[in-house]
Amino acid sequence: MRLSPTRFLCAAILLVLFFLVSFVTRLLFGQRGFDILSERPNPVQKQVQYGEECAPFRAGAMDDVTIVLKLGAGQVATRLPSYITRLTRCTQNVLLFSDRKAEYGGFDIVDALANLRPEYKYHNPDFDIYDQLQHAAVLEEQTTEGWRLDKYKFLPMIELADARRPHSNWFLFLELDTYVNWDNMQRFLTSFDPQTPHYFGSPIWPARKPVFAHGGSGFVLSRGAMNKLMARGRMFAENHRSPGTHLFGKDVRKECCGDEVLAKVLKESGISIRGYWPMFNGESASTVRFNWEQWCEAILTLHRMQADEFASLERWEANRQQPSKPLTFEELFTYIEPGLQERREDWSNLSEDIIYQGKKTAGKSADACRVACSRNHKCMQYEHFSETCQLSRSIRLGHRKEPGGGVQWTSGWMMNRIQSFKAKHSQCNGAHFVHANPH
Repeated sequence: MRLSPTRFLCAAILLVLFFLVSFVTRLLFGQRGFDILSERPNPVQKQVQYGEECAPFRAGAMDDVTIVLKLGAGQVATRLPSYITRLTRCTQNVLLFSDRKAEYGGFDIVDALANLRPEYKYHNPDFDIYDQLQHAAVLEEQTTEGWRLDKYKFLPMIELADARRPHSNWFLFLELDTYVNWDNMQRFLTSFDPQTPHYFGSPIWPARKPVFAHGGSGFVLSRGAMNKLMARGRMFAENHRSPGTHLFGKDVRKECCGDEVLAKVLKESGISIRGYWPMFNGESASTVRFNWEQWCEAILTLHRMQADEFASLERWEANRQQPSKPLTFEELFTYIEPGLQERREDWSNLSEDIIYQGKKTAGKSADACRVACSRNHKCMQYEHFSETCQLSRSIRLGHRKEPGGGVQWTSGWMMNRIQSFKAKHSQCNGAHFVHANPH
């Protein structure tokens, strides 16, 4: 049968639509582009004995990296001791910034807010707690009121860090619950020129605002970025003479978060984030989602880690079978895998993708919830409490959840599916160094 012009045109349109849909589908739902993270970035760094504690620091490969810790005054007595002990086994090139001047273990804790212009503090309810902190004899763990000061620390902290470390090529900004795999971080940074303006981290995508790097996951600024940022600052004050005195023209009272404010100033300086999630990750080892997106990727950071989790992960790392290899999520899975069971009482595994509620649904019992999971071929685990059943397509360990108010939590994992998933996606062809998004 001969095609008429109309039929030929319709066929051509359908073919174009097919390829367009296929392209968009791969773009949105396909595997993200990646390179392989080099196990030894270049021949000069063969002296780095990867897998040994503090290897990049001992070899001098991190001499140009300054570690910047942001904390609250109430965390000095509670969270800082264990964190700084672990960190200083590797490096003394650490700067600490808080909302009250102090000293700990030979380190000066700089009050990032001390030099701010008076107009930022006067008639500003966010600073009501500031004077109390300066005169308090005993400080407790940081409160909600104390956290109101956190967003004001970012810009002064960065100015002060630049002034105190003018020759550093990289600045890694961390919080006291941020884990860093130092071997991978050194391998990662070696891939970039520090004189080029770089801003790396785990991206947050707020509506109608610049994408910014999540502070708790850790973020990186290069020397090139710091230079451009300081040049921008001179439009507002002589920050090269008195750093930490201004907020780059921002009314921070109206802003949500300090990491978001920083991203705005960076963008005005001509620097946009390069997002490297899941390598920079906002979850802890027990809450991270294990799925095809996060299986072969290299781990740079984790977040929300408690002191006991740091210690546990440190012991596990000391017993890795191939410690010189870049750590990936595939390998980290073996850390949480012993905690996965067919059924676990008084436990929340943080399932959240599909929710059923009510006695007439899968929420009527833990058994009914498990059946619902078994009938959904993408379901890897389930969680039941009260009259709620929640299913998840990812694998997560979660945490203990004691009964309360007559409610008990029950969690379970589809162990056969988990084994099938592992068989399908292992072994990884090297540690994936994902392409930046946004880039």
